[in-house]
Amino acid sequence: MANGIKTKKILLVSTDRTFVQDTRTAFAASEIIQLSTVEKNVTELRGEIQEADFGAIIVDMDAARLEEVESLQRVMRRLEGKAPVVVVTQEFNAAAARILVQLKVADFLVKPITTADLVRSVVRALQGPGREENTESQIYTFMPAAGGVGTTTLALQTAFQLHHSVTRGASTCVVDLNFQQGACAEYLDLEPRFDITEIENQPERLDRQLLDVMLSKHASGLCVLAAPTHPSEMRSFKTDVVVRMLDLVSAYFDNVVIDMPRTWFPWTETVLLGSNKLYIVAEMTVPCLRHTQRLIQAVYETAGKEVKPNVIVNRFEQKMFDNGIKQADVQEILGEHFVGGIANNYRLVREAVDRGVPLHEIDPNANVVNDLKKIILPEEAVATGAKSKSLFGLGKGFLKRKAG
Repeated sequence: MANGIKTKKILLVSTDRTFVQDTRTAFAASEIIQLSTVEKNVTELRGEIQEADFGAIIVDMDAARLEEVESLQRVMRRLEGKAPVVVVTQEFNAAAARILVQLKVADFLVKPITTADLVRSVVRALQGPGREENTESQIYTFMPAAGGVGTTTLALQTAFQLHHSVTRGASTCVVDLNFQQGACAEYLDLEPRFDITEIENQPERLDRQLLDVMLSKHASGLCVLAAPTHPSEMRSFKTDVVVRMLDLVSAYFDNVVIDMPRTWFPWTETVLLGSNKLYIVAEMTVPCLRHTQRLIQAVYETAGKEVKPNVIVNRFEQKMFDNGIKQADVQEILGEHFVGGIANNYRLVREAVDRGVPLHEIDPNANVVNDLKKIILPEEAVATGAKSKSLFGLGKGFLKRKAG
């Protein structure tokens, strides 16, 4: 835990004496963290946070109370990004989650919490502003522009590429949010084990132990969180449940890949706001590309300009001598949102799906595999000598919130 971290001063703001004592005990044995406490409500803070050079600040508050949220906003403004803030909240709801995302707190945890979770969160926050990109959990979200465009295939292959990456390789989890018709587990011949009804009314019950039980684990080490599908049931789960699930997954995995459904739900906006990268998967048809334009606009209208949709055109064909859609047409329609095309290799994809294996297991040098790598891991695609054409340009995604 001490690797790369010098001794840091941490400030805890809380009126919960039991929580204060538990936190003191948790950090007492640490040689790198010195904990100071201010036993006040966040609304009572004045100049305490400027009185010392704190590496991070823990604020214990009720995020459902407007006056406490406004006080937190003032704290964030005074800090000016100089120290990350970890929020411990007594209330868990969609509105509170959305506000904390917008305030860009380093992390938020919901009581009751374990001291191990708190320590982990604080240590990650300490590594925050000055650390290298990609050392924290990164969330990649895939959204289909139409049915049958291959979103699940690309999401799973992205997960495998991240999992085996030399620059970003680490623990990776795929989260299938298509509760009605999701196929992530079936594509890998795994049993979906996430029983969302068990936590539907008590999302706080989902902890690390229960998460471990509900994860489906591939032989490669890749984890999949997927629920058994019920095609006849059109259910919309509360935002609290989805946010709690993603919060926990992002706390324990370095890479999280989300496979989204076509339908928008009340929690869609929160997921988009919590993503480092948002990829809309389209195909080379006029109706699909037009709908992709509308989808991009919808993302901006609901999540704001902080979320930039990146469009991947699947089954991409550079038609030069017929009347079909050409690469120039795609670029003109999608503009800067177009980040790359994936070759049309139906035989390979069909075989992988039927066998329940990733694409690279059949052909590690397949055009589909290389095309996707240029988009997801451009630095490695260049390093390994993969052919690179100017079909896309990736910029840095905005820093994700930690509780997504």
